[in-house]
Amino acid sequence: RPQSMEPRRRLLPRRSRGGGSWRQLSATEYACSDEEPPDHPHRAMNPLHLDVRGVNLGGWMVLQPWITPSLFYQFEGRPPDRTAMDMHSFCEVLGPQEGNRQLREHWRKWVTEREIRKIAEQGLNTVRVPVGDWMWLPYDPYIGCTDGALDELWRVIHLCEQYGIRVLVDLHGVRRSQNGFDNSGHIMNVTWSDDGQSFSHWPSRSAAWQGSFDPLTMTYSTINWDNIRSTVQVLQRIAISLRHFPSILGIEALNEPWQFTPLDVLKAFYWEAYWTVRAEAPHWLFVIHDSFRLEEWSGYMKGCQGVALDTHVQQAWFDIRSQQSFLENACSWRQRIRALQETSLPILVCEWSLATDNCNMWLNGFHDNAPGFPKVECGSVVCPSPQVSGIAGPPQGSSPGPRGTGSPSAPSNGRCSVSKPWDNEDAIEQQLAEHKISAFEEGVGWIFWNFRVELDPRWSWEAAYERGWLPRNVSNLPQSLLDTCKTSGESPTPSSSANDLPWYNMLPSAHGSSAVVMLMGVGLGTLLGITILLRIVLALVVRSNGRRPHEKLQLPPRLLHLARKTQGRKPGGLGLLGLKQRVSSRSLAQLAYPLMSAQHAIDEADEDEAVQIESPKGGRAAMLTAARAWRGGSDA
Repeated sequence: RPQSMEPRRRLLPRRSRGGGSWRQLSATEYACSDEEPPDHPHRAMNPLHLDVRGVNLGGWMVLQPWITPSLFYQFEGRPPDRTAMDMHSFCEVLGPQEGNRQLREHWRKWVTEREIRKIAEQGLNTVRVPVGDWMWLPYDPYIGCTDGALDELWRVIHLCEQYGIRVLVDLHGVRRSQNGFDNSGHIMNVTWSDDGQSFSHWPSRSAAWQGSFDPLTMTYSTINWDNIRSTVQVLQRIAISLRHFPSILGIEALNEPWQFTPLDVLKAFYWEAYWTVRAEAPHWLFVIHDSFRLEEWSGYMKGCQGVALDTHVQQAWFDIRSQQSFLENACSWRQRIRALQETSLPILVCEWSLATDNCNMWLNGFHDNAPGFPKVECGSVVCPSPQVSGIAGPPQGSSPGPRGTGSPSAPSNGRCSVSKPWDNEDAIEQQLAEHKISAFEEGVGWIFWNFRVELDPRWSWEAAYERGWLPRNVSNLPQSLLDTCKTSGESPTPSSSANDLPWYNMLPSAHGSSAVVMLMGVGLGTLLGITILLRIVLALVVRSNGRRPHEKLQLPPRLLHLARKTQGRKPGGLGLLGLKQRVSSRSLAQLAYPLMSAQHAIDEADEDEAVQIESPKGGRAAMLTAARAWRGGSDA
């Protein structure tokens, strides 16, 4: 290899008895020099000479239940050890022989020459192909189960070459998962109930590709450098095995590492992987994902050739909004992309769709749902039948389970959940597509997620195109469409907070606050809310004394305990709320939410004082005195 093609700085620690050491580089050090002459192959080839307009081939090499639910009906109503929720458990439950039989049939049928030809006819020039590291470095349970995957990949690459389509290989799944979800191939930390009828994933979610995650501090206590080095080796093997295919545009190093991944570790990984891949395939585009922190990459890899920054823009996890609000949010990305590209890498939007809700069944996991979702009333369609032979179809009665978190997300009576159409469905979907394409054209390109799905057309380029929601030929977009966001007016640049994150990544950020501060905030909010509720309850009880016999005036034991606990004290604590000293937030929480899990309560060991409560003296008068003390001494 040319000397100049070797990595400039070796960042990932080598194996050593001490576990390896490394240092974080500054933004200026994560940059490429201009020492190579202009005619050097490192500088001469620009893989972004043509704008990227493409679709993802998701649900093919890396299974996701919401994309192809027909492959996962067979696991409904089974015990935990026979339930598959992702690619990992699919191979684990079915075993290498049956798993491989089903996968081979699925691979042949999900992406055929017909799909590739239609993609080319619609003017798309790129497909992004999600793959798993197990295809190049097999490990259990994939050994045997995914045999033949590379042959299928080569088949589709040849088809793309035949129809003039470029291929962006996307490392979507890695060992121990980079985000803890099924899109990585492996859902992490699923906890089953004792009866095996329900499970929990959202509260305990984690990602172990990076190392050992501490949910209390929202940080990694140790970094698994061996695992990270292994991924760099996989990227090298991918480059070696595919570099001779002329249709390969490049590679994305890792899809959606979650936002708790230490940025210094992620930057070191990308830097090492970049030089490793370029040593084997210097003409490839190298894409890095922003880890849902788009503003954190300013100056990174400045001057490096053939690098783009991937960001994913979805509206499916937004709160309920008006149609105009969705359109304005779409156009706001035009200004944001323009501003970011002045200080960071070229921006490529590798995942977007027309979905504005969470209604597509299993979008948040097999038989699972994010707490509080979906936020809108959903519709339903007849569930798709399996394409793979010899497996069960959708249940025709009630859902057999299991039950995950949140609202039920499962087929019932042969029907599956999808978005409920807008009243002006065709018009608004077409407008939304035009606004998004107009905004994303400000970058170096865009790739729709997904080329097809079995359920909701808002996630399917194929179905949306058939309904007339998408441009007829994206290789020749009319100027009126490109100017959509100019003529409709641009909204202010969106902030980098929640809008970047699908709901499943919207957890408290360790970057700006600690777990202690987070818990204090939650406790204070709970305390204030419940205090106001208690005051209202007490006021109603006291005022009702004139309407009911004295002997029937009673308070709940816990409320009576709190009232007596503060009897005789002056108003204090939080002023107008009349909150007295030493009223435990845990006591209030347990009073209002008796089913609250102890692990989510604020832990203050000495907060609840042991108070001896004697029998009340004076009957109703003492009760009223306690109530007045609780309400800040006012008369009722």
